Amino acid sequence: MDIIEFAMKMELDGKSFYEKHARHTQDRDLKRIFILLAEEEEKHYNFFKALKDGDTDEAKTIISSSASSLKEVQNIFVEMSKSTDKKTFGADEEATWTKALEIEEKAESFYREKANAEDNESQRLLLNMIADEERNHVHMIDSILTYLKFPEAFADSAQFKNFQSLEGK
Repeated sequence: MDIIEFAMKMELDGKSFYEKHARHTQDRDLKRIFILLAEEEEKHYNFFKALKDGDTDEAKTIISSSASSLKEVQNIFVEMSKSTDKKTFGADEEATWTKALEIEEKAESFYREKANAEDNESQRLLLNMIADEERNHVHMIDSILTYLKFPEAFADSAQFKNFQSLEGK
């Protein structure tokens, strides 16, 4: 299996993971984030499908459309930080998001490794772009884990402020 086929499968697996957990979570905000992450994984799948089909322009268009999803998650975090609801989360939620973090870290590492080994400058750039997407997911999920541990103090955390400053980078 070549890198593109492998990446397509990896992205579909990620999509399935997020969809499954979106169906099972009771928290409205976390459900919205799971759904957005599933949509992102589908975009990544389509990115690799475009590359497989030889359409690098379409791949660039797909990957550049992801900044709006990051902004939407930032808006959800703002809503979460302003909430006066007393929320508590159990070990199951934390374990799910820890697994999500591992998935995104592995994906970023994989794409960076393949980019570094790529001789074609255009392909290397595209692989680094998708790796940057995964890095944004890592930051997002790391912020969610902080929120799960300290929901009342989340708005004042450095984690929240750092995520809010990403602005799609």
